[in-house]
Amino acid sequence: MEEGMGESTTRVCPSNLRYEQQPQHTAGTIKKIRLENFMCHENFEMEFVNAVNFVLGQNGSGKSAILTALCVAFGSRAKKTDRANHLKDLIKKGCSNAVIHVEIQNEGEDAFKPEIYGDVIIVERRISVSANSIILKDHQGKRVGHRIADLREMVEHFNIDVDNPCVIMSQDKSREFLHSGNDKDKFKFFYKATLLQQVNDLLENISKEIGVAHGIVKDLEGSIKPVEKELKELQDKIKAMEHIEQMSVDIQKLKKKLAWSWVYDVDKNLQAQSAKIDKLKNRIPACQAKIDQQLNDIERLKEGISEKKDVIAIMMEEYTQLNQIIADQNQPLSLARKEALELEHDCNSKTSKVQKMLQRLKKLEQEVQDLHEQHVKNTQAEKSDLEEKLKGLQHEVHAAELDWGRLKEEETKLMNNINLQNEEIKTIVYKIQDHENNCNEISKQIRDYEQKQGNKIAGFGGQRVIHLIYLVEKNHQRFKMPPIGPIGVHLNLLDAKKWAATVEHAIGGLLNSFIVTDHKDFLLLKQLAKEANYRNLQIIIYDFSIPRLKIPQHMLPETNHPSTLSLLQSENDTVINVLVDLGNVERQVLVKDYDTGKVVAFNQKPRNLKEIYTADGKKMFCRGGVETTLPLKGKGPGRLCSSFEDHIKDLRSKASDEQNAANEGKSRKRQAEIKLRELESNLTSVKRHCENVGRSLSSKKLALEEAMHQHAAENSSIPSSSVEELDVEITEFKKKLEEEQILLEALRQRKDEASGKAKDLKVKFDKLRGSAEDKFTAIEKAGSQCRKIESELESAEQGKAHYENLMENKVLPAIKKAEEEYQELTKMREEYAKKASIICPEYEINDCDSLEGCDMKTPDQISAELKELNQKVEHECRRHSEPIADLRMLYEKKQRKIMKRQKVYKALRQKLDACQRALEIRGKKFKSNATRLKQQLSWKFNDHLRKKGISGLIKVNYEEKTLSIEVQMPQDASNRAVRDTRGLSGGERSFSTLCFALALHEMSESPFRAMDEFDVFMFYMLNSESGFGLQDAVSRKISLETLVDFCVAQGSQWLFITPHDTSTVKPGPKVKKMQMLAPRS
Repeated sequence: MEEGMGESTTRVCPSNLRYEQQPQHTAGTIKKIRLENFMCHENFEMEFVNAVNFVLGQNGSGKSAILTALCVAFGSRAKKTDRANHLKDLIKKGCSNAVIHVEIQNEGEDAFKPEIYGDVIIVERRISVSANSIILKDHQGKRVGHRIADLREMVEHFNIDVDNPCVIMSQDKSREFLHSGNDKDKFKFFYKATLLQQVNDLLENISKEIGVAHGIVKDLEGSIKPVEKELKELQDKIKAMEHIEQMSVDIQKLKKKLAWSWVYDVDKNLQAQSAKIDKLKNRIPACQAKIDQQLNDIERLKEGISEKKDVIAIMMEEYTQLNQIIADQNQPLSLARKEALELEHDCNSKTSKVQKMLQRLKKLEQEVQDLHEQHVKNTQAEKSDLEEKLKGLQHEVHAAELDWGRLKEEETKLMNNINLQNEEIKTIVYKIQDHENNCNEISKQIRDYEQKQGNKIAGFGGQRVIHLIYLVEKNHQRFKMPPIGPIGVHLNLLDAKKWAATVEHAIGGLLNSFIVTDHKDFLLLKQLAKEANYRNLQIIIYDFSIPRLKIPQHMLPETNHPSTLSLLQSENDTVINVLVDLGNVERQVLVKDYDTGKVVAFNQKPRNLKEIYTADGKKMFCRGGVETTLPLKGKGPGRLCSSFEDHIKDLRSKASDEQNAANEGKSRKRQAEIKLRELESNLTSVKRHCENVGRSLSSKKLALEEAMHQHAAENSSIPSSSVEELDVEITEFKKKLEEEQILLEALRQRKDEASGKAKDLKVKFDKLRGSAEDKFTAIEKAGSQCRKIESELESAEQGKAHYENLMENKVLPAIKKAEEEYQELTKMREEYAKKASIICPEYEINDCDSLEGCDMKTPDQISAELKELNQKVEHECRRHSEPIADLRMLYEKKQRKIMKRQKVYKALRQKLDACQRALEIRGKKFKSNATRLKQQLSWKFNDHLRKKGISGLIKVNYEEKTLSIEVQMPQDASNRAVRDTRGLSGGERSFSTLCFALALHEMSESPFRAMDEFDVFMFYMLNSESGFGLQDAVSRKISLETLVDFCVAQGSQWLFITPHDTSTVKPGPKVKKMQMLAPRS
């Protein structure tokens, strides 16, 4: 074995520690190659790692033979290897055959048929002088395939293209790449390396072949045009002859058709009558279901009324008990309040008495002290002055009492006036609020009527119905039939000014309803209503195909007054039918006033009458002998009114009156408030004056009392015993004062107890009264609910009576009448069939299908057509006399021939058109991919240059077929790009050429790549400069390291063959160096 293996050492790169990882073989990589008698090798074997492999050796040692063997093993021809013209020329001299044995790794996600080949695929190529063969084996060496197609399938799966210079670059391709000095040669290399040349050649060849094929097909199509012309002339002659025969056949068929047309006419009537009976019978379950539903509703509502009445009775009993408790509690509360007030009055009296006793005590003590002084000063002159002073004080006290009484009366009068003025202001405020509320309500009505006048639809549901109609129009294709609604939009009213509001009350909620034709449309409309936030929409399912109902006179109310139906007009029959079937508008009678309605409803009681509606807002009906009159809610012209102008004008006038009344009330309120402030100011002044007068009166009374005591003391002689009497009186007075103070404290304690008791009773009383009010509110609410249920019960009973009446008076009589008509038609059919059978059997009528439309014609029409055909046959027989049989044979022969050729040419044309479209699509994709490839090439080229601080650009021009390289050196102060690499140094040129090669490699995909004498461009460029110095060696080292780093990072398998020194590259788990033995001399 001629293999030299270098020492395997671990290579650690400071900038890239991934070299330390142990490489693993992936699918499509070369695991081992073995050569026998191939070129210069007699018996050669070499194994490869999954990453970078260097094959080193001198020239002539057989390195390039390894790449040649790989190319031949993967199906390349001998000429494409540039080493021989025939495969037999690759056999070693002196030998008759050669063997190439290549083992391919087949593991991982991209494995090729792993269930057949296993983890290794063996490709064995045997070459002999006379023949060569290919054998594919599995990992155990078992033969799996031997055809060239099997090899191509595997090669295409792994994307191995040995003719691509980016996959296998031989010595010649390396030199060609090196010497490609001009831009066009570089473009050719790039075009071939990226497989764009191969794809472009294929597209051009296909386009040429399609053009040639189009011309051939066009010539073929033109060759049959004379034959087509002859065929057309022959066809015209045959049609003229066939027309006579066809008319004769039609005459016979028409005779038979005429015989049975009478029978079939009756059959149509029978089918229609049968369908009518089935339709009428189908109304029975629906009507009965409605009756059962109404009965269930009646039972449920009766139970609800009973429960509500029981609840109301219990609540009334509780309310009565609460009222009794409140009445019982009212008397103790009044007594407690009275007791508290009396005790407070006694307490105040006792307090006043104690205060007076204290004052009296002070006066007595003062009298004892002043007795002696008074006795000394008691002279006649002083006595006279004292009496005059006493009279003056009495006069002042009397005048002050008169003033104080007058002021008190004035204060009371002012208080009463203020209370009256407050009540007047409250009354004015209530009236202002009433006027403003009425004005707001009228303004709201004006806006509603203006909206109804501008958009009639909005009057029957507002913005929700407008949104719903928009959704219905948007989804109209999903409906079987477009929904009809709102019903009120489709109605017009006679004498609308008089009856609009009355008719609206009579029809009620049906005006806002929508009508659909089946349950599917019902669900769809319900979904759309939910989207429009219209959740309480009433949807009615009704058959749109039913014509407008004709109501017999005996089923209408026997009265001269108009009914609701007689005033309604609509272009849609379904709308009127729904109002009749569900709204009973034909049984609703309209009268002008209450008195007339009372006479009609309760005295005359005409048949078929359901309800009476009066123009002045009353509803009257009689159920089970009970006469009922109900007021109608709401006033106004109604939504069915044709014009709202007059009503809007009246409402605006009312709104103006209410606003004026409110403004007038506000003016009166301001005047009343000014008067109130004046009264309050006067009251404050009077109270202040009254207080001053009261204080003056008290001081004058006190002065009067002192003067009177002084006068009494002076008039009497003051014996020595009077002092003792005063002392005794003071002592007794103190005892009485203490007793009074004890009584006062007891009164105060009793007053506090009475006040607390009254307060507790008041809280309890207020609580009971609040409970009674809540209970009364609950009773009123329950009563309202009970009345609502009674109204629903009445409606349910009316609905039940309506459906029972509908069943008895409409459905069952109609079914009976239809069945009688069906029996009559059956007898008529039997008679007609018996007469027609005499002319011909019925089965012969099936042969008359060529007479289109006969089944839709009456017997009279068929007779007229038969007469006309007889006349035409006689006329045409006189015009034509040629035999038709010969013409038909000739026509059929030529027709078969030309149709066969037309079919073939049409198929060819369709296939060519499909190929042309596919070619155009692929051409567009080709141009798009070519544009992306040139962008990627420039980006990747610049990325590799950046590793050395250089920037560059590759420009590819597909129109001029040129590729130019521009390099910007970092040390170039002029910042100009070098467009000719010959302007670079040897190291710079070798590195830029290497970056260009790596960019091309990075754009192509292959499990392995091989380059023979890959570094020839390095030595060539370095040696072309002045010498081979230290700097050039450094550039070569950088280029090699860049190449190895790229190969390791790129991830595929690499095989480099070189005779030069690679000592700067250290072997490792991902880098393997193999030394070839020197060539034998």
